[in-house]
Amino acid sequence: MAVHYISGQENTCKEFKEFSSKDREKIAEVIDIKRKAHWLSPVVEDYIYGTTRALDFGDYYGKYGKGFWEAKVNKNADYFDRSELEEIHPDKNIPRYLTFRTAALYKDHQSKSFENAIGLIFDSVLIPEPYEDGHVTCLFGLDIKKAPNIARTMQKYADRVPVSMGCSIKHSISTCCGKKIVKEADICNHLKYNRGGRHNGVKIAEILKGVDFYELSVVSSPACTTAYVIDTVSEILPGRLLKVANETYQGQEIINIMNTVHRMITDSSSIQDKKRLANQLDQLIYRLECIA
Repeated sequence: MAVHYISGQENTCKEFKEFSSKDREKIAEVIDIKRKAHWLSPVVEDYIYGTTRALDFGDYYGKYGKGFWEAKVNKNADYFDRSELEEIHPDKNIPRYLTFRTAALYKDHQSKSFENAIGLIFDSVLIPEPYEDGHVTCLFGLDIKKAPNIARTMQKYADRVPVSMGCSIKHSISTCCGKKIVKEADICNHLKYNRGGRHNGVKIAEILKGVDFYELSVVSSPACTTAYVIDTVSEILPGRLLKVANETYQGQEIINIMNTVHRMITDSSSIQDKKRLANQLDQLIYRLECIA
């Protein structure tokens, strides 16, 4: 699916199949406003532009379907829920996933100083379909002069560049016991001693609440295993295409879910859970055989 997106009005996202002169003007405006604070180039041509998966999300509360969420827990045992990402930020009056618009691009989370920024985030879009692959994608610009090595890698091997988001939260909730965690001292024993594991068949993770995104970093190993750059272009020209999502096929999606279920079986300490998950794996294998 070769499409590019950028927001139209302040609270909406609209898809485009190609860059337009208005897109270029909007990006140039953002660069002009933010460049001084972040010590970045004011010249639009000094950036490489790209899209990247920023995070995965699930449906813990079953609001949109089957309640698929465990496979969306990242390696830090942090979890983003779709309902939380779509919630309106009380101060910014936009959905929380759109707070990426105020974020900058960094290397290895060196975001304590704006001077460390290597680029800007221009927009983000929430992609809910297919249901098992909900994620947020960001449109970014990387300052080629400030990060030449990263720029060269993105130009040659875009899909090999991993990223990791940074956000603040109001609190979190344990998926295991439902305890509200406002400060570190509130962490339940499940998270303290078995984070990322299981208790009574339930994945132990933190549901992040009140999220506000302030950075996206180029890293060597992402907490979200799917968070990689999707596509890049060196110039913003009318008619130029930029992918907003990787092209996938149904069989690959099933294989990805199978890998997740297999990991869950390995992690589970309950014979009953292992049997239940093994049955799910058998069903996925059957679906894959039907496609073949």
